[in-house]
Amino acid sequence: MIDLKDAAFFLRLCETENVTRAAALSSVSPSTLSRTISKLEEDLGTTLCVRDQKGITITKSGKRFADYARKAIADFKALEADLKQENSTIGGSIKIYCSVTASYIFIPRLLSELRLSYPKLELRLETGDAAEALDHLKDPDTDFVISALPDNIPDNVNYVHLVSFPLVLIAPKTPAYRSLDLNDENPNLSKVPFIMPEKGQLKTEVDRFFKKQRIKPITYAEIAGHESIVSMTALGFGVSIVPKLVLDLSPFKNDVNILKTLPDTGFNVALCYLKDKTQDRTISAVTDLALRLSPTFAPDLTSRKVSEN
Repeated sequence: MIDLKDAAFFLRLCETENVTRAAALSSVSPSTLSRTISKLEEDLGTTLCVRDQKGITITKSGKRFADYARKAIADFKALEADLKQENSTIGGSIKIYCSVTASYIFIPRLLSELRLSYPKLELRLETGDAAEALDHLKDPDTDFVISALPDNIPDNVNYVHLVSFPLVLIAPKTPAYRSLDLNDENPNLSKVPFIMPEKGQLKTEVDRFFKKQRIKPITYAEIAGHESIVSMTALGFGVSIVPKLVLDLSPFKNDVNILKTLPDTGFNVALCYLKDKTQDRTISAVTDLALRLSPTFAPDLTSRKVSEN
């Protein structure tokens, strides 16, 4: 008979595709997690995942078992909730505002863990300009935002840090910009047009970079939305500075060159919420879960492996 706790361990391995991260989420050692997966494979008589130098890939059998495990755990959680009286469980809904890029990176894992831990809790999602994220906390219907932390965090805001990543200077792969040398530590930026962020922490970081470099940029356009800045750059309208994570996920990433990674700049991304909601049981449950998840987020999460074994 399959232990649901062991099944939950395997689901976390499916989500992270990394033994160390899955073990951290499960509060066990990597060796204990490996033994648990081996026992599951022995009990089921099949290979659930392939472990090699490249990492972890989930087999077809593993994906079928994962589907079963999700349903079994959800059914058990629902039964457990009913037996303990429905009005005493975490339920209802929460709303999160974030950028499209953040929804790709953070929301799938957060939603997966919410389903495992609180199957009766519904997640509602709104996407938009990352620069406007913190402003959405003023909306009483919004419980959390995923945002780059500003230099001065508002006094009424609490947060759970998720990941840090650098900013990169990018240029179009068009003849007009071939004079910018990829190997030059300090490319000449004084005579090229820039696609600038309209507002937000990215604008703060970009302005700080120009001030330090003593450059007065030629502004072609000011754009709202980090993803749109990459698109405008790829189409040849100018050079720009963007978060590397946004570039890594952009469909235009192969149409630009990274001129350099900027020193002394970067983004600290966090799940933010209002301090006056701290005593809410649902809010506390989500923030506790985010604290547990935060060590598993990293820029390399943009790459995923798929196995057809």
